[in-house]
Amino acid sequence: MLLCNNSTFYVMNHRVVNGLRIVWVIVTLWYELGVFFKSVSSCNWPDAVLRSSPHVTNTPSHVLLIADPQILDHRSYPERGPFLTYLSRLVVDLNLRKAWWVALRKQPDVVIFLGDMMDGGRIDMTDDEYEDYYQRFNHIFRLPSGLPTYFIPGNHDIGLRASSLFSPHARSRYQSHFGYLNSWILVANHTFVLLDAPTFVEEDEQRVKSGHAYQDWTPRHGGPIEFVTTVARENQNYPIVLMSHIPLARTSFDCGPLREKGTIRPGAALGYQNTLGKEATAFLLETLHPSVVFSGDDHDYCENYHTSGWRGATTRVREISVKSFSMAMGIKKPGFQLLSLVSPIHGEDDQKTLADVPCFLPDQMSIYLSTYIPLLLVSLFIVLGSNALRVHTLPPKRSRRLSSPHPRRGDDASEDRMTSLPQPVSVRTPKSGSRPQIPSSFVLFGRRRHIMCFDLLRHCLTLCRTSRRLNSEGLWFGFLRDSRDIAVFPLTVFVAISFWITIT
Repeated sequence: MLLCNNSTFYVMNHRVVNGLRIVWVIVTLWYELGVFFKSVSSCNWPDAVLRSSPHVTNTPSHVLLIADPQILDHRSYPERGPFLTYLSRLVVDLNLRKAWWVALRKQPDVVIFLGDMMDGGRIDMTDDEYEDYYQRFNHIFRLPSGLPTYFIPGNHDIGLRASSLFSPHARSRYQSHFGYLNSWILVANHTFVLLDAPTFVEEDEQRVKSGHAYQDWTPRHGGPIEFVTTVARENQNYPIVLMSHIPLARTSFDCGPLREKGTIRPGAALGYQNTLGKEATAFLLETLHPSVVFSGDDHDYCENYHTSGWRGATTRVREISVKSFSMAMGIKKPGFQLLSLVSPIHGEDDQKTLADVPCFLPDQMSIYLSTYIPLLLVSLFIVLGSNALRVHTLPPKRSRRLSSPHPRRGDDASEDRMTSLPQPVSVRTPKSGSRPQIPSSFVLFGRRRHIMCFDLLRHCLTLCRTSRRLNSEGLWFGFLRDSRDIAVFPLTVFVAISFWITIT
């Protein structure tokens, strides 16, 4: 190494590049995949709450609740240009795929989407465009074969109130692709009421305008009010779990400690309504007497309680507004809900037959802004400093006379005199373009002996030639080359993870 001082900086620069490669690969693996597993590793089915009851003897059933995935389209961000809109779609779609991938690792028995599956599902578009949009949703939320999956409509799926922006075929498209607007299913002897909340709001507004009370109102045939009264009449005394995309009206605005910001307050405008009306909420609670209510639409988590009279007593009904599953809905940490149920035992009124728990996903924007960008800036600074040190230690350029391969005119005579001397016999003329070879062995007592110091010298000279070539490069050329050599590794890992998540 003493024979070539600049090789030290070559080795140092090489170690810097390799070190940053390793750091970036580890960071990419962790923040693109590891944090998703970690975020849900401590979130398990609340079976222990149910098993603590002496009445529970059977295995709980598991229901996965997903709210407001709201996959984007080119209309979602009209203020952004085409490139940023497309980039936003790619980032959000990939985040949804990873979130769905880890959510399915919980192995649910049933999956229920609480509305707003597609951000622009209600928009007036061609049938082909809607079909492509729907297939994109299916491609993101790939379902295992045989897993029962149900949907309830949201205001972004079928619209709310009339508008020229909304398709007149929104409801029929929803029904042909996602299923019934209103439906009910039985899980672990619990009646799940899947309510079409947007249409319920519209019918309730018609009732209010007519001045009729619910008992005097003639329900729309096949509408949500008729559906609710039918379920209440035909339910065989099973506990009812109400699913509504729009949250119920409330007198208390406390949402509990798990909410990120603000609360849910009444409000309405074109295409949305924050809560159901007070009379509509009372109608649902007093007609169905639900054990629990799950809603969506608000995007943030909220736990609230309602009062309802049933069998001569006032009961408290718990409502959970489930977090949005998407990183693009104005919250830091998306999420989903795990619901465990056991069949009720006849005659046991005080038994606990269901329990739920929220699961929170990673803060993707914080990963970009607080991890990737700072690490990128630090990496660029290190690479720039390493190359600046390399260029600063370059040896001074030799004079033209010493470095020029061609003699000047004044040297022609001396050159001729030198070349006119006979070459010694012991000196062999090397082949054109070849370098003189340093012998690294000799024969002694009939055996070839290797000279280790010459092997080391040869390696040092090779290193020197490489370092001279690299050190002769300019500051910015070396900076760009090292940045490229570092970036290709984490980018390859990112693409591999994305491809793996997409095909699995």
